[in-house]
Amino acid sequence: MLIEDLYRAPWHERMNEVIKDMIEDVTTDLEILVQEIQEWEKSERRKNMVTGELYYLNKTDIQLKKQKIAWKSNTKLAHGFAKKLVDQKIGYLLSKEPTFGTENIPYRVLMTETFDRGLLKKIKNVGKEAINKGIAYLHPFFNEEGDLSFKKFPSEQIIPNWADNEHMEILSFTRVYEVTAYEDKKKVTKKKVEYYHSQGVKYFVFESGKLIPDVPGGIEKNYHFLIDDEPYVWEKTPLIHFKYNEEEQPLIDSIKSLVDNYNTQASTNADLLADIPKFIYKLINYGGVDLAEFLSDLHEFMVVKTDENGDVDKLQADIETDAVEKEIDRNRNSIYEFGRGVDTREVGLGDASGVALRFRYSDLDMDCNILEAEFQSSFEHMMWFINHHLFVTGQGDFTEEKINVIFNRDIIIAETEAIDNASKSFGILDDQTIRENHPWYNEEVEKRLKVQEAKLQKEIEKEYANAFPLKEVKVDG
Repeated sequence: MLIEDLYRAPWHERMNEVIKDMIEDVTTDLEILVQEIQEWEKSERRKNMVTGELYYLNKTDIQLKKQKIAWKSNTKLAHGFAKKLVDQKIGYLLSKEPTFGTENIPYRVLMTETFDRGLLKKIKNVGKEAINKGIAYLHPFFNEEGDLSFKKFPSEQIIPNWADNEHMEILSFTRVYEVTAYEDKKKVTKKKVEYYHSQGVKYFVFESGKLIPDVPGGIEKNYHFLIDDEPYVWEKTPLIHFKYNEEEQPLIDSIKSLVDNYNTQASTNADLLADIPKFIYKLINYGGVDLAEFLSDLHEFMVVKTDENGDVDKLQADIETDAVEKEIDRNRNSIYEFGRGVDTREVGLGDASGVALRFRYSDLDMDCNILEAEFQSSFEHMMWFINHHLFVTGQGDFTEEKINVIFNRDIIIAETEAIDNASKSFGILDDQTIRENHPWYNEEVEKRLKVQEAKLQKEIEKEYANAFPLKEVKVDG
């Protein structure tokens, strides 16, 4: 297949499209786009995306808590459950470098070089975005050096135009975002709109409910990227979607009400403890002027003035918080259950056996299975752009090559149990298999073992040579 057939749009076809656009009435299309933008910005889905990110940053609704009575406490305790649950899932599934399964060694080397630490970090951030917002996006582009790169677009900025009901392919998409600029030395905020379609990109500024062509942005590009000043278009829309689940439902949907209730109960309980005094004074025939004098004499002189037959007593205030504490604990359990995470505060978690650990991590494992399945599909889409870039740049044609991206999970195990099982396997399994299943084993350990074995072999050879020295034998001429 020729490169022109893959990427380059002939200029005569592009000019025909431009002329066609000039002739046709595009007002209706722009009005529809304006309507789509306005509906998206008011939509519940976008609101949930913003909420998901806010709760990850521990900026929860408890900050809106008010107290009508001025003298009462207004404690606002925010607990970072969302951040902990999201980080658990990302750490469990995406903390280790993936393995690229292919028999084509040059291809595997290129994939390892492509997925460097920078890109792997970006993948982790995409995973976090997907969990917080239900879906995340990567945009393939070429940087200043001409290398293929990927940029994460915030999910709330993207309005996708899906080709199917299952949301597997994006036909086109609109990006809406705000930028800060200076006009007449005044700082202003502008709303930019970029419309990506099969033949290029259109740029607008959104003002007063209308789309105005963005002159500084270029108005319109009849291509997706340039190589040596030659225009090219991708055969696919340059946007890769990563879903948290099939429904694109963010984690916050499952736990927000529970987190809000936990924060409210904990904050109200804190108010109660702060406002109820430890004891109340009971005064009979107090001989002082006012209560301020009573408290001053009590603290300064440790005495209280009373009239005849006067007395001072104190009443103990009973603080009942057991019911609230039980409710808070029940709520905490629900957060981890429906958030599909592991409560590390759980008693006995550190001493649990391997079977018990697997059971306690089963919800987290199940959720990560769903996330991995969605990401596998996204990686196939991502590989399409990488493979065609390799083809364009003459690094090889791998467009028909099959490759599996294997996620190496940070599996939780009982180390003592695993080491004991490894020790008992000598004579049953080979040494390499036993080492690979040891919790402390990694590639660095394998290298050290080889150095150690080579050193030991030299020492054995030396001892053997000393024990059995070679004798010089003279042969008569």
